[in-house]
Amino acid sequence: MPRCYLPLLLFITLLNLAAPTRATIDKTYVAHLGELPGLINLDGSGAFVDFVRYLDKQDPSTKILIEVFPIHRAINSVVQGRADFGLPAVRPTREVSTLPFAFSEVSFGQVTHVLYTNRAAPLSVKELWASPSRYTIEAVPYYMPFKVQRSHSIKQSLLRLAAGRIDGFVWAQEEADLALKELGLTMIKRAHFADFDDVFFIPKGIAGREIDAYLTRLITRLREQGNLMHEYRKVHRPYVDWQP
Repeated sequence: MPRCYLPLLLFITLLNLAAPTRATIDKTYVAHLGELPGLINLDGSGAFVDFVRYLDKQDPSTKILIEVFPIHRAINSVVQGRADFGLPAVRPTREVSTLPFAFSEVSFGQVTHVLYTNRAAPLSVKELWASPSRYTIEAVPYYMPFKVQRSHSIKQSLLRLAAGRIDGFVWAQEEADLALKELGLTMIKRAHFADFDDVFFIPKGIAGREIDAYLTRLITRLREQGNLMHEYRKVHRPYVDWQP
């Protein structure tokens, strides 16, 4: 090798040694998100998906792999150990020990829930809270503070409500409003029902506690930076008072 190349090789070697190295990814987590059209889309787009991607950036030593499935499949993946955590989930208002999964201790915001009723059969939020057993309400049973019928799909419940087959439907504002507008139903009335903690669903037991600690670190970092609410408001907002 010509002697004139030696100083060049030495310079390149020293330059490489001085260059900063990328953070090593020590742990990869798998997140299975349940489809929520507009917020969690099957093609991997949506505000809730973007929120998880933003969380992923908070710790360069870990990586979150995101996949989207129908909600029941996403939950089952966490229960069966094929995924580490998932969304969406709302913290129950009462103790629910029969579920095969758990909820994260940390919450990243409150999701507004709306009571949808039929204008032809008025039902106020106050009346519902006072005597819930008198009415047929469709919602997600596990976190509702009183007994309801399970809603199998947002659009199906809204159509049943419009047809007068149920008295009310309670659901997260953004998801249900999107479906309401798509259906073009004008006989539906909206009212603020309650705000519930938005959380992750995680495995039960030791695996769940490890995931919970990891998610708590990410959310705490965002909260301390003052960025949590700014990012979360891209997903869920406070109650918006409008009528179809």
